[in-house]
Amino acid sequence: MEGNETTDSTMESWTREQGNVTSEAGRRGWEDSLVQQEISARRQTECEALHATMPTPDSSFGPYCPRTFDGWSCWNDTPAGTRAYVQCPDFITGFDPQRMGHKDCDANGTWYTHPHTNQSWSNYTTCIDISNLELHQVVTKIYMAGYSMSLVALCISLFIFFFFKSLKCTRVTIHKNLFLSFIINNAMWLVWYECVVNNVDLLASNAVECQVLHVFLHYFLVSNYFWMFCEGLYLHTLLVVAFVAEDRIMKWFYILGWGAPAILTIVYGCSRAADSAQNVHCWMDNGPYNYILSVPVVLSLLLNLFFLVNIVRVLVTKLRAVNTSPDTHSTRKAVRATLILIPLLGLHYILVPFRPPIGSPGEEVYLVVSAVVASFQGLGVSLLFCFFNGEVLGIFKKKWNQYNLMHGGPNSYVGTTFSLSNAAPDLVLWCSAHSRFLLLNSHPAVQALPATCWYMKSSMADGNTTVTNYGTTIEGDDV
Repeated sequence: MEGNETTDSTMESWTREQGNVTSEAGRRGWEDSLVQQEISARRQTECEALHATMPTPDSSFGPYCPRTFDGWSCWNDTPAGTRAYVQCPDFITGFDPQRMGHKDCDANGTWYTHPHTNQSWSNYTTCIDISNLELHQVVTKIYMAGYSMSLVALCISLFIFFFFKSLKCTRVTIHKNLFLSFIINNAMWLVWYECVVNNVDLLASNAVECQVLHVFLHYFLVSNYFWMFCEGLYLHTLLVVAFVAEDRIMKWFYILGWGAPAILTIVYGCSRAADSAQNVHCWMDNGPYNYILSVPVVLSLLLNLFFLVNIVRVLVTKLRAVNTSPDTHSTRKAVRATLILIPLLGLHYILVPFRPPIGSPGEEVYLVVSAVVASFQGLGVSLLFCFFNGEVLGIFKKKWNQYNLMHGGPNSYVGTTFSLSNAAPDLVLWCSAHSRFLLLNSHPAVQALPATCWYMKSSMADGNTTVTNYGTTIEGDDV
């Protein structure tokens, strides 16, 4: 069998980059060297059968380059000094089957040999769509950048949620589990494409370890979608149910977010392992058993869409009930506020299946937009529900004020001493938020004071008072 090398290194780059382009909705199919080998073997058999029926050319017309199969295409007897053309193979990733490859027959009746390999060479470089290659290179870079930035942001957010005990509540607990599923899912996809997709030997052996990795990969993928569903279900429950037993509902969320995907994945893994036709190539290609996972995921997204619409409806209804006169500004503001739930609930994935035809102008926009919304989803969720969250910002502001007070920063009153000539009570309290003194004797208002307060113990002997931090804190805020 002849070699089919090319002088253009972009062919290998295309295959490598195509293997890295991903889609969070279901991960598109692939055409790697293993599939190519299977198709090539079938094409070789067909080519040999065709050549066996063709007559030998008349040598009186001059020398001919002999009929051959180069591994991808079938070449017939070609007169010396001419160029033969074939349609570009449609099973090679990155090739445009509407283009033509060629093979040169030298004047002496031998096929052109490549100077670097000294083997006969078929030129398939013309089959590569360079513009499409550059597009997929850009898309791959977007995916890698998005996943990397999302992983960093999600890890920091998860640390914040665990570190500050005052953030502990049912809502944040659901956020923790969602962020954890994001982290593991994104990390495992990176490992999968680095260690499995580009490892042809591992794919050929169909080793058990790569099958196990495939199962765990899809488990965390489904779990990620189900925790998005839990986010939507919880928000919807708070609006439509008067009293919610949060301890009890969290148990069901754990079962739904971690338990249900385990059952689905086990059924999927056992079904696929039992089917010899599907139990090949580390289960890289999509098969009929993927519906076991994809159907529940699609249903969860549709339910989240229903939750979002109903949340908007309930908010608008309540606003109209409070405001007797029509207030379109408040209504629009409430609707805009609910739009930040779209990345949290994963509703942008509903648009992923509607892909424009391959080669159409809209395909480029689709690939770039899909890469951005899929890979940067973790970053967006972290920004909206952690870094820009009012409770989180309030805690950091409080910690910063405490740091300034303890280290003598601006507006610090720690250690200040002044005279109170008429200090009758034992305790004098001053709060910067009110800019006035409060004279208290075990007054209950102490429990409701703002954070930036100081207390002063008066000395009856000399009238001097030392100011120190009052230290009103939220229970469980310090860890």
